[in-house]
Amino acid sequence: MVPLSTWAQLDGGPPGLLGAGHGMEMLFGLAPVLIAGYLLGPQTPARLWGLTLLWGLGRWQRLFASAPFVLSVWDLLTGVLLAALLLPRLRHARKWRNRVGLGLVPWLCLTPLLVWWLQPPWPRLPTVITLAALLAYMGGRIIAPLAAAAWQQQGKVLRARVQPRLEGLLLITFALAWASAWHYPAITGVVLMALCSLLLVRLWRWRLWSLTRPDLWLLGQGYGWLGLGLGGMGLALISGHAITTPLHGITVGALGSLSCGVMARQAGPRHRGWVPPRCPVTVVMVLLSVAALVRWGAAMAPSWLLPVAASCWSLAYLILFLLLLRSGPGSSNTENSP
Repeated sequence: MVPLSTWAQLDGGPPGLLGAGHGMEMLFGLAPVLIAGYLLGPQTPARLWGLTLLWGLGRWQRLFASAPFVLSVWDLLTGVLLAALLLPRLRHARKWRNRVGLGLVPWLCLTPLLVWWLQPPWPRLPTVITLAALLAYMGGRIIAPLAAAAWQQQGKVLRARVQPRLEGLLLITFALAWASAWHYPAITGVVLMALCSLLLVRLWRWRLWSLTRPDLWLLGQGYGWLGLGLGGMGLALISGHAITTPLHGITVGALGSLSCGVMARQAGPRHRGWVPPRCPVTVVMVLLSVAALVRWGAAMAPSWLLPVAASCWSLAYLILFLLLLRSGPGSSNTENSP
């Protein structure tokens, strides 16, 4: 979809991928299914094929939509079904931070219902803030134990792990940003700047740069792009500019890096100490960072940079796909894999 949306912007290709359609495809086509697939765990073949069929029909309808702001009924059904499957898992969460964090996933899945109910333009800013809050919560819960284990292997102790007080403050601040995003963009911009600072402080305290682990660098890169994307959006809102350009720091940089980092860890045996191969993970990390940088700067640079960003993004996911094909549950890869 990313190369097709680039074609649409340059040559007027599929009209359903222009403008709002491009953003809706990323936020409703990629993010909810990707995140829910990680949290749902093993499912019956009937559920898997049913979800895949609904999701595929939504993508097909997007390609042939007559206008950017067209919400597929298949996306509505997919979101409702995902939310129904995820809600029972919230019963196991006891702390309020866990309930709020995990509750963001069904909310993101049900966002198409909100878009369908409201009049255009669709609430892009509140939706992006919801996605960013979910990435901040899940990213922290994934990075913290991995970083602690990596430091332990070096004979050191990482004291700043989940950082629960900072995590709670992040969730509360995200709630303030979401509430103000509907009518007070300038206030939202200030809150987003605060979120940027909090995320970068949390990332700094993990000290991932001191570890020789490209898989952790990739995850840390995603967390860093999340902070930079929110900070860029905050500056844009304060100055009265559109958030379209810095938004790609979240969708391309943060979502791309965090999702690839998580999926790369699923490419081998799920036992303690296994590390994804260094070379392909490093290449994926560089490609995604280049894609985010180029896409961010494409608004002030020649249009040919858009295909460059799309090519880097697609090539990164292709390398990850080949890594998933090559490795499996019975793989013998170790930490010293090339």
